[in-house]
Amino acid sequence: MLNQTVDGLALSTSEHSGSDEAAAVWMSRMRELQGGLLVASLVQMLIGATGMASVLLRYIGPLTVAPVITLVALPLFNVAAGYCAKNWWIAFL
Repeated sequence: MLNQTVDGLALSTSEHSGSDEAAAVWMSRMRELQGGLLVASLVQMLIGATGMASVLLRYIGPLTVAPVITLVALPLFNVAAGYCAKNWWIAFL
C-alpha cells in the first residue's frame, strides 16, 4: 500500500481509496475548507463595505505588519526548502 500525506489529507492508493467511508471523510474535509473560505471572504467583504479598513489602518501600520508577516512566514521556510530540494529547476523559477 502506498500512502502519501498532502497538507494533512491522507491519500491512499490502496483498494480502500474508493470506499464510501473514504469519500465521506474527504467530503467533510472539503466542506470544512469551503466554509472557512466563505467566512473569511465574508469578513473581508464586510471590512471593505463598511469602511473599517481605514479605521484599522490607523492602528495597523508597517511596523505591525512586517513582524507579523515574518512570524507567519518563518515556520513555512522548512516546508518550502523541502519542496525546493526535490526539484531545483522549479525552485530557481
